[in-house]
Amino acid sequence: MRSFLLIHGAWHGGWYWRPLAQLLEAAGFSSEIIELPGDQPGRYLGDDAAIAFDAIGRIDGDVIVVGHSLGGLLAPFVASHPRACGLVMLAALLPEFDVSAAEQRERNPEIYSRAYREAPLIRHADGSTEVPPEVGIDLMFNTCAPDVAELAASRLRRQYWESFAEPSPVWCWPDVPTMIVGCTADRLTPSTAMREAARGIPGAEYCEIASDHTPMLSAPETLADLLITFADRSDLL
Repeated sequence: MRSFLLIHGAWHGGWYWRPLAQLLEAAGFSSEIIELPGDQPGRYLGDDAAIAFDAIGRIDGDVIVVGHSLGGLLAPFVASHPRACGLVMLAALLPEFDVSAAEQRERNPEIYSRAYREAPLIRHADGSTEVPPEVGIDLMFNTCAPDVAELAASRLRRQYWESFAEPSPVWCWPDVPTMIVGCTADRLTPSTAMREAARGIPGAEYCEIASDHTPMLSAPETLADLLITFADRSDLL
């Protein structure tokens, strides 16, 4: 039996995985949605990893780790768990060993869209940020149905960035089948940058979804089909 561990990205919470989790369950796959307290200061990758590893302990059978957006910094580390059998990086940041995501951004700002780099975020003195609803709709929910986009944007929360400035502990890519998923209408992490970064990961498969940055809301059926096909791969045994 295979289950999915779903790791959310910045400003979000586990809530946005639920439409996808329902589709996976209807197809016979269970999923565990973790909640990362990114709206609390002073938390690092090790703190979030403890939450993820605890969740794996509650899952029966093998686990496919799915990391979205900022969750990509954590997902490869979690996929080193002995029970992890696969890794999916969804519109995700792809970490480099001993390099922080902040340093990656300085070296290659094109991993983020110009729209995101110039977005009028609310920037607090302590380094945390918030996304105004209209900015969230434009950057992350631009192909969602209008009612879905408005609700999702209203649920975005404050985000602290300690893990973004922390050197990555992923000393090598986990030895599990890996799929990198870019989103062709993504206005935050462009699919062109995802495709280029995927070339540096040995053995990784790259594919694309016609969606915005949050396909779990804008294209849940397409994303569910992609994950189910990945879960059925023979090399995950």
